[in-house]
Amino acid sequence: MLTTIIRSAKDFFDKKILLLSFIPMLVSASIIGFIFFLFSGTIHGFFIWVISHIPFISGDLVVSVTQSFFGVIVFYELMIISSVLFVGIVADGVVDRINEKYYHLEKRGFGTFSGSMFKAIKSNILFIVLFMVLLPTMFIPFFNIFIHLLLWSILIKEPMFYDSLSFYATKTEFNNIKKRYKLQTWIISFISAALFLIPVFGVFLYILQLIIFTHFNLKNLKGIQNDR
Repeated sequence: MLTTIIRSAKDFFDKKILLLSFIPMLVSASIIGFIFFLFSGTIHGFFIWVISHIPFISGDLVVSVTQSFFGVIVFYELMIISSVLFVGIVADGVVDRINEKYYHLEKRGFGTFSGSMFKAIKSNILFIVLFMVLLPTMFIPFFNIFIHLLLWSILIKEPMFYDSLSFYATKTEFNNIKKRYKLQTWIISFISAALFLIPVFGVFLYILQLIIFTHFNLKNLKGIQNDR
């Protein structure tokens, strides 16, 4: 596991991968910035409504600070979920590069861009619903870190697993790996989600998460194919 993470960190600075990583980030930042600009009044009203339902939050200064803090959290969360949504744009190129460098597997999978988007949208919807339900817990020190890790793990697990494997594995191989390494996949999801805890830079590391998943899945796929 540690070897995979170290190798993935080195691959993140591969020129081709580094260039690809800016595409989803720029798309996400543009869309989220436009939404905040267009609906600033509505978003501000929503912040006030949420804060008014949080116990012990009173006084103009406390409310103002809480509102600013909440605004940063929401913007950061939106950047993360939109980055995960649009990473499918470059996923094929990133996975191809990792395979080219290490695994040399034949590309015979069933994955498609529409399939990647479907997985990402499904995970985004689940994340948003759970985030809204668990929103009050975001203001509980320490406990909120665990909640964030859990939600981010749910957000990235299915899309990253699909993007990193579906273009090279058959459906049978895909389902076999998914079933056989279910626990390990959750562990990798939690480790990858922890990257989002890095202030500011965490939002740029969704490609690193994809690389980690790619090494994990292609290594297992190669093992399965070699055992035949």
